[in-house]
Amino acid sequence: MTEYRCPECGGELVWDYERGEVTCSRCGLVVDRIYDYGPPREKEETREREKLLERRKPRINRQLRRYRLYLRRYEKARRYVEGKPWLEIDYDLVLSTGKMINSIKSKSTLRAEKNIEEHGLWETINKTITLIEQVYPVALARTRRSKYALAYIVYNLREKHRLPSQNEVTEIFQVSTTSYKRLVKIAKTIVKLSKPVITATQ
Repeated sequence: MTEYRCPECGGELVWDYERGEVTCSRCGLVVDRIYDYGPPREKEETREREKLLERRKPRINRQLRRYRLYLRRYEKARRYVEGKPWLEIDYDLVLSTGKMINSIKSKSTLRAEKNIEEHGLWETINKTITLIEQVYPVALARTRRSKYALAYIVYNLREKHRLPSQNEVTEIFQVSTTSYKRLVKIAKTIVKLSKPVITATQ
């Protein structure tokens, strides 16, 4: 076929893929170029070099990385409560979130929360805390069990028009008698600033 012959001398054409040329085997005339529309081909040495570099890259051990992260969080939490036997820590929460907030509580707070649960007071306390946030938020800048006790006192003053007994509050919420008296004063201020809009059941 004439299309496979050199137009000058009629010599046989050769496809030189390394140079990308079609040349005459007799006179060396470059007749055409080879066009490759496929994906670009890398040189063999380039591929070998990339493979070597890939092998040299340190493999990421995800389990080891997670273990080290958890260990750092655990040690941080352990140091925080070290020498403080009155504190208890939820290590599962610390490891999963990495945050101390809501993870470390005093034993008294834990007992208070258990008592609240047993007395079915969570709905009442949470609704009252929401009210306090609206009318007198600075009053909530205290320990958890004191906030719970304050909410309970406010609820009783607003809804039942009476103070809960000192023994009841100190026993349920694990606060001192001094704290109870201080909370009563604050509760009276809150009641004056608010209107009885809470509907909660004990």
